[in-house]
Amino acid sequence: MADETTPQTEKSKPRTKGNVPAADANFGTVITDVATKWTASPKITLIWTTPAKFSIAATSYNQELSKRNDVGRSRPQITLRLKQLDASIDSSLTYVKGYLLELYKDAATSYYASFGIEHQTNKYIFPRDRNKRAESLRLMVTAINANGLGAKEFGTAFWTGIKAEYDTLLGKAITTDGAVATKVSSKNELKKELQKTLNSLIKVLQGNYPDTYKAELRSWGFQKEKY
Repeated sequence: MADETTPQTEKSKPRTKGNVPAADANFGTVITDVATKWTASPKITLIWTTPAKFSIAATSYNQELSKRNDVGRSRPQITLRLKQLDASIDSSLTYVKGYLLELYKDAATSYYASFGIEHQTNKYIFPRDRNKRAESLRLMVTAINANGLGAKEFGTAFWTGIKAEYDTLLGKAITTDGAVATKVSSKNELKKELQKTLNSLIKVLQGNYPDTYKAELRSWGFQKEKY
C-alpha cells in the first residue's frame, strides 16, 4: 500500500539583511564610513581600485543624492496645485456648456470641439492627459472670445488666468521630472560601482579576519541593525 502521508512543506526561512544597505540614504552613510576606514587601513587592498578612488565616488554619490532630493522637493506642491486646477477646470465646464446651450440650443454640442471639449465615455469633458488639457485650455480661451462669451463670469478673464497658471505649473513639472530622472540615473550608476567595491571589500575582510570578521565589518561601518 502506498504511503499517503503528505510531506510537510518547509517553512520559509526569515529573510536576513545583507551587509550592503539598499536604501539610498543608508547606503550613503555606509560608503562614507567605509571610505574613512579604508583610507586609514592601507593594508587592505583591491588591485582594480584604491581608497582614494572610492572616496571620490562616495562623495559624488552623496552629492548626486542630495541634488536629486533638492530638485524633487517642489514636486508635491506642483502636483497638488495642478490637481486643484484640474478640479476647477472640470467644474467650470458645466457653466460653459450652459452658455453654449443658451446661445445655440440643440446645436450646442457641435461647438464643443472648438472649445477643447472632447467626447469620452458618454460625456463631454476636457482630456485627462495634461499636455492635451493645456491645448484644450488654449482652444477654450480662443473660442470664448470668438463666440462673444468673454464678459461672462467664466469667460476670458477666468480661462486666461487658469491657462497661464496651468502652463507655468506644467512646464515646471516637466522640467523637475526631467532633472530628477537625470540625477537618479547618475546616482544609480555610481551606486553600482560602489556596491561592487563594497562587496569585494567584504570578501577581503572575511578572508583576512576569518575568526573576527563580523566585528571587523562593523568597525568598517557595515552595521546591519541600523538599516
